[in-house]
Amino acid sequence: MTRAAWLYYIQGLTQTEVAKEMNCSRVKVTRLIARAKNLGIVDIRIKQPAGCYIDLEQQLITRFNLRDAVVTMEVPEGEPLRHTLAHAAVKWLTPHLNPDRVVGISMGRTLALFPDIIDPGQSTETTFIEVMGASDSINSGFNSYAVISRMAQNFGGVARLLDVPTFVSSQSVRDMLMSEKQIAERFEIARSCDILMTSVGTVNEDALMYQIGYISKELLTQLQEDQAVGDLLGHFFDEHGQPIPSPFDGRLMALQLEDLKRIPYSVLVSGGQDKIRAMKAALLGNYVNVLITDVGSAQSLLAKGQV
Repeated sequence: MTRAAWLYYIQGLTQTEVAKEMNCSRVKVTRLIARAKNLGIVDIRIKQPAGCYIDLEQQLITRFNLRDAVVTMEVPEGEPLRHTLAHAAVKWLTPHLNPDRVVGISMGRTLALFPDIIDPGQSTETTFIEVMGASDSINSGFNSYAVISRMAQNFGGVARLLDVPTFVSSQSVRDMLMSEKQIAERFEIARSCDILMTSVGTVNEDALMYQIGYISKELLTQLQEDQAVGDLLGHFFDEHGQPIPSPFDGRLMALQLEDLKRIPYSVLVSGGQDKIRAMKAALLGNYVNVLITDVGSAQSLLAKGQV
C-alpha cells in the first residue's frame, strides 16, 4: 500500500505505470491506494492561499444546495464592501458570457458599480436585459437605464430595456402595460434569461427602496410588523423565505419570485451583517442558486442558530 501510494502521489506515476512497476493489475493498484487513504497511510492536505476560501464556499454550496459560491475577503462595510463584491461578481460573470446567453440585471447599489469594473472592448455578443422597471430617482445615486446600457457596451453585447417604471399607479395600469406587445415580449425574454444578477434588500432605513422614496416610514413600519426581513426585485418575504404581501404587489413591474426559481443561474451578490437575515431568507426560499458574498457574511450564514 505504501509503495503504491508513494509511486502514485510522490513520484507522479499514473495507476497504469504503478501497476507495471509493481508487476500487478491496475485494479489492484486502485484498491491499494484507496486502502492506504482509508487507513491514514496517505494524508492529503491542501493549503489555501490568503484570500482563498474554498472551504467556506463548499460549505455554502452544501448547506443551501447552491450551484456555486464565491467568498471574498472581509473589508469594511459600505462602499468598500460593495466594490469588493462587485469585482467578484464581474469576475464570476465574465467567463459565462457568450452570444447565446441572456443576462438579467436588477437594480442595486452594488450592481450599479459593475460598468466601472468591466474591462471595455470585449465582444461577448451577450444580451443584457432589465428584470424590473427602471429607477432614475435622484435619491438612488444611479440610473438603471445607464447601468445596463454601459454593461452591454463594455461587454460588447446588446442591451434590452423594459421601458417601464419600477412601480405604476394601480394594478389596472400594470395589466394594461403588460398587455402591450413590446413590453410583454421584453418580460418574456427576462423570464427566460440564463443568468440573473441581483442583490437583496433589507427592511430598515438603509433599504434602497426606502432611500429612493418608494417606501414610506409608515409602510416600512408595517412591513416590519408583518415580519418581513428582506426583498428581491421589490417582493418581500419573511425569515423562512415565504412571501409577505405588500401594497406594491399589484403595481410592481418586475419578475415574480417564482420566476427566479426557474432561472439556471440566479446569482445573489450581497454581504454585510445588516443583510444576513435577508440573505439567509432568500437562500431558504430557493430564489437564488449562486451566492457571492464576503467571508464574514459567509461565516454568519453558516453559524448554527443564525436567522
